Amino acid sequence: MISPIHNWVAEQTALNNYLCPETLRSFQKEKLKELLIYACNNSPFYKKKRITSTVLSQLPFTYPSELANDPLAFLAVSQSKVARITTLANSGTTRLKKRIFFTKSDLKRTKDFFAAGMSTFSLPGDHVQILISNKTENSLGSLLKESLSKIGVNSEITGVVKTVGKAIKSVYNADILVGMPAELLYMCRTVPELNLKSVLLAGDYAPQAVIDSIKKTWKCDVFTHYGHTEFGFGCAVDCKHHNGLHLRHPDLLFEIIDPITNNPASPGEVGEIVITTLSNEAMPLIRYRTGNLSCILNKPCDCGCSLPRLGKIKGRIENNIFIDGGKSINITQLDEIVFKYPNLRGYNALLKHEKKGYTLHLTIDSKGKIDERFLLMNLPVGLKLELEYRCADPFIQREKRRIRME
Repeated sequence: MISPIHNWVAEQTALNNYLCPETLRSFQKEKLKELLIYACNNSPFYKKKRITSTVLSQLPFTYPSELANDPLAFLAVSQSKVARITTLANSGTTRLKKRIFFTKSDLKRTKDFFAAGMSTFSLPGDHVQILISNKTENSLGSLLKESLSKIGVNSEITGVVKTVGKAIKSVYNADILVGMPAELLYMCRTVPELNLKSVLLAGDYAPQAVIDSIKKTWKCDVFTHYGHTEFGFGCAVDCKHHNGLHLRHPDLLFEIIDPITNNPASPGEVGEIVITTLSNEAMPLIRYRTGNLSCILNKPCDCGCSLPRLGKIKGRIENNIFIDGGKSINITQLDEIVFKYPNLRGYNALLKHEKKGYTLHLTIDSKGKIDERFLLMNLPVGLKLELEYRCADPFIQREKRRIRME
């Protein structure tokens, strides 16, 4: 069965049976022209840019630090029309926080995309337990709950849980779980007896080792979602063939660029994801640098969708730490190595720079010891390793599992 996202794109673009890569490009080209007029007339930030070209590759980039520095400069509507404001810690070098604005129409488009995406693996009468966000109006959790009700699916928001026990207690009657990768891995290795239909891993990156482990332990299908608050939460989701993420084409225009040269990457070449909003009313964004790494897949999906898709997320540029001899290490690499151990439930990493080189200190939450030799074989040559065994509960850490420097 073709991905429900494909049918949703056909409906939203009004291309219907004429939808194909060529007609989609024409649609997005016209939407881009409209977006540039709207942003330059209504957003103080883009008014100052004096944009004259309508060629995507010639447009200026927008950086997270610029959004954090002056969020109100991006606002393209009066504050009375803002239905939701989300504040995010900036992932860049500045300590300023990003504030993201949404109108009711922006939120409605998010719910429509969620409904299409969730229908990929949920049916009327299913029960979905939402282990993210909270229950407040227009929160991510409440938007997801509303979108599920539109397709006849029951759901409950556990929200951000702070203890493993509370999280486990809330999911025993669920058919489908929505949560963060490390947290759901922790749960599957704590309560392997859960009987689930499927799991949706939220966020911007899901290690393949986590996906494989959840599939094997809970004997269910695992779907991945790529999202950013800056773009209305939902960006892309995979289908039952797990052959790339189907994109939110009517609302978002995706590019992959070489993060060093800033030139467009070739199809299939890994680079930085850059996104332009085509429909956002409150806060239009032009060529926004996400810092995430992936590629564009142009080969048709096994489900029958011929539209471009997003390849597997490869992590973030900023997570790459260079050490001696031109070698590097990053949290994505560590995730794929460490999470292969079936008894491991979570970990935290600290990279210590010492006189004689670098030492990687791992705090491990595991039911037993793990093989240090295997770890060292897969880590950069010359890197020393220290292991400490204690609780690394992800429900407390909240997925802040990045390599810290000391």
